[in-house]
Amino acid sequence: MTSTRQWFLARRPRGVPRPEDFALREVALPAARAGEVEVAVHALSVDPYMRTRMHEGGYGYLDKWGPGAALSAWGLGRILEGYGEWREGDWLVGHLPVAERAQVALPETGAPLPLRLPSDTHEPLRWLHELGMTGFTAWLGMRCYGLPRSGETVLVSAAAGAVGSIAVQLAQWEGARVIATAGSAAKRQWLRETLGVAAALDDRDVDNFATALATAAPRGIDLNFENLGGAVFGAAIERLCPGGRVVLCGLVSQYNDPEPRRAPSNLSRLQFIGAQLMPFVVPGHEVRHWRHFQAEMRRLTPLAPRDELHGFERWPEAFCGLFTGKGIGKRVVVS
Repeated sequence: MTSTRQWFLARRPRGVPRPEDFALREVALPAARAGEVEVAVHALSVDPYMRTRMHEGGYGYLDKWGPGAALSAWGLGRILEGYGEWREGDWLVGHLPVAERAQVALPETGAPLPLRLPSDTHEPLRWLHELGMTGFTAWLGMRCYGLPRSGETVLVSAAAGAVGSIAVQLAQWEGARVIATAGSAAKRQWLRETLGVAAALDDRDVDNFATALATAAPRGIDLNFENLGGAVFGAAIERLCPGGRVVLCGLVSQYNDPEPRRAPSNLSRLQFIGAQLMPFVVPGHEVRHWRHFQAEMRRLTPLAPRDELHGFERWPEAFCGLFTGKGIGKRVVVS
């Protein structure tokens, strides 16, 4: 039996999480059993939804993390001890402990995940972003639920983030006019100059956001890909065209609140104008859609920047930074 370092939740965060909410411990790592492989964890995805798992209630589709719970994340690992076709040196992509090493159970026959990549795979970190769960989230929201069409106006909130930046491009590929939101001038500049959005609005200027959105979309919006919630979501509902659609992907602006699932006060307007509200979560879609998603994203090849932090010890810093203005694109901790 060997050991590994692993991150745990030390206490439930109050408000914005802080590094001291987490604890790094040395834990025993037993030998791999039949049907398991041992992996060295190379990189870990850092995502806002993890904050919802630290609440006592709400968001019940995933297990909660109470004090002392071991953390887990979408990750990329190098196989150290293989089993069958899962060979030593190959890459494994799947849900992993936030640890330096782990034993991972292999999938049942026909299950798409965890995923094995050959040892010589070019840029395996892509499977933590555009070809991984954040890409899959954006793809499901746009390609299976929102279905943007040429000539429509689409609003994507938190559009410089991992999911939002890919959602923007999926809408643009269908010929839609995209209005994006972001919380910093640098992100809005990137959205305008690199992704070519029609307008990039400041989603932290809540007092003036509704007016800015009305100016950017004088005829209204046809599809709202909602990542933020709060005042931004409320303003989007007011600008939604009759018969429009809302894809509810996330409520990131509320994740640190004691009640993180509050609906806007004007939600009933959707019924009045005959609009569709489509909330979704990723778990449960993999068997039906994963292979189609993989094939299509390789063909579309979106621009997908990564915001990398190097060093396993920096995981709390990386996670807490999600809520205080991280960089553009996908945040990843690389060991």
